[in-house]
Amino acid sequence: MQFERDTWRRFGRSGRSNVLAHAERIELLDAIALRNEASSAGLAVHQAEDRDRALRMTEHAFMLRELARRTGDVTSLIAASRAAERAVRVAADDEIRIAARLELAASSLLAAELFGDSVAAGAAEVRIEDLESQESLSDEHRIVVRGFRARLLGREALANNDLNAAVEAAGLYDEAVEQADQRVRQSGQGRTLAASLRLHRSELLVGFGLQLKEGSLLRQAQTDLGQVATRIDRDRLPITWSRAEALRGAALAASGMLEGHPDEMSQGAAALSAALAHLPNEHSPLDTARSLHAMGMALMTLAEACEDDRLFDEAVQALDQAMFLFDEAPDVAHRPVCAFDRAIAITRRAERRGDVKSLDYAEATFRAELYSVNASTQPLDWAVLQVALARVYEARANITGQDGELANAAVSLHAAFDVFTERGLRSLSEIVLSSLEQIKAKS
Repeated sequence: MQFERDTWRRFGRSGRSNVLAHAERIELLDAIALRNEASSAGLAVHQAEDRDRALRMTEHAFMLRELARRTGDVTSLIAASRAAERAVRVAADDEIRIAARLELAASSLLAAELFGDSVAAGAAEVRIEDLESQESLSDEHRIVVRGFRARLLGREALANNDLNAAVEAAGLYDEAVEQADQRVRQSGQGRTLAASLRLHRSELLVGFGLQLKEGSLLRQAQTDLGQVATRIDRDRLPITWSRAEALRGAALAASGMLEGHPDEMSQGAAALSAALAHLPNEHSPLDTARSLHAMGMALMTLAEACEDDRLFDEAVQALDQAMFLFDEAPDVAHRPVCAFDRAIAITRRAERRGDVKSLDYAEATFRAELYSVNASTQPLDWAVLQVALARVYEARANITGQDGELANAAVSLHAAFDVFTERGLRSLSEIVLSSLEQIKAKS
């Protein structure tokens, strides 16, 4: 990526052009280069003349926010918010002030999505309302704001399994996508924004498609994402293309699982493999981690459908690689979900082999991990391992018929349920509760 880095440096240093006017070029930088550029942007704030300082602050905030999105770095996101807040205070130009306020709302929204921060979600909503009531927004600004509102509603809908909120969010996305497409047709501008809106809408469709087990939603997402992939230059926008292809692969795999079509699952795994091959780990670690997680799940469903133990090994390997990247961002809300799925995959692999020795090995693996976890400072890791052990106990009970194993499983699940409930992880809490009911029925 050295050529791209040199291109960025020429772009960024020649009179310090407006980065926000060419924001998509930031995709050419890997995370390490982006961190360096963000540091340089911070220095440019102090060197700027008074008339340019608010713009440089907003650029700095933009870079820091993108760095946080790619890496899960809490410090970078806090710094992004502070830079945007300062830019709002000192901006004399209306356009720059609006850009800074949009950046501030975007940072709050990212904190809500990335870390599951409900306070940040509330702050984003307030900032969006203030922006709409206090500023004269252009058509482009209104598209962005409508997208923000849709993301907030979509997050709430998925967290609470709220179909009404999902329908409202989908309506906002539809309006924003239509307006963004119209802007592209009329001026040729805004392709990245239009692609981003489609990505977020597809995430909502895939999430609710899985929750409702509704294949039509998954197919709609596949169509949308296929359009994104064909409309953008994969070399100029490598992250956007990779995210779209990975999400399309996840949608294909989920649709194949729901409808019992192994070919579709295999197509999903192939799309995920293409997405991973296109984006090196160091370019956007969290995007790669999410893609590896989805790949692990696709391989696991394919392994179940084809009864192929080799695919179970590949699924566990993909989930191991995802966790390696997620471990660098321990505060990210996606991390415990991936850890949970990895634990289930390891246990399911042992169950498939159908012997106590394999289950004993899985138990030893989980206990070794549990030994290195502090329950008071790492409660989610501890709870996930409790669920994993419970699955081992239950599987062993199915083989040996020993009721004591079921009792041990229930104890572990109750402990995990308390942690997930306290942390507001509704989806994991519901899975654990369902497992407890199944154990109760067997006892």
